[in-house]
Amino acid sequence: MTTRSIPALPLTLVVLLALGAAGCDLWPSSNDTVAKNAAKDAAKPAPTLASLQPAPAAHEPAPPAQAPAPPPPPQRMTNAQEADFESWIVRTYLGCWKPAAQPADSDPYFARVRLAFKPDGSLAKAPKLVNPPSDPALKSLAKSVMQAVQSCNPLPVPAQYRPFYEQWKTKTIQFSPQVAAR
Repeated sequence: MTTRSIPALPLTLVVLLALGAAGCDLWPSSNDTVAKNAAKDAAKPAPTLASLQPAPAAHEPAPPAQAPAPPPPPQRMTNAQEADFESWIVRTYLGCWKPAAQPADSDPYFARVRLAFKPDGSLAKAPKLVNPPSDPALKSLAKSVMQAVQSCNPLPVPAQYRPFYEQWKTKTIQFSPQVAAR
């Protein structure tokens, strides 16, 4: 069995590097210099995490203030609230309506009017009769419906429905002579 010897020079270099990395002063120049450096190091305060971070540059802008949170999304009416609103709006328009007499020999006509409202309840644009009658005898009934819409303008929307404007800003209302006769 052959033994190998490790050359002395590489081993010496490894030992010297390890001692230098461990903080041993391998080549002191003079005793005075070493003593002065040791005294300076002892007088310095120990570094803290804050002192190790770079100071902000003077020309950098401050971080922006946090923007206010956006408003919460608008709530929607429940089905019951929506049904109550529909009932209220029909009752209100029927209160303004003076229906013209419907000819006895004609089919019943139920006028449907498309409405666009402003948040205050006034009409945003002219009402539109969705289903104009084809029978000339029913034109007076359709005209009375349009007059009712104009006479109820602005619509006095109750306070409990105002927050839900997005749901009622456009509506199509049906006018029934049978309901108005009650």
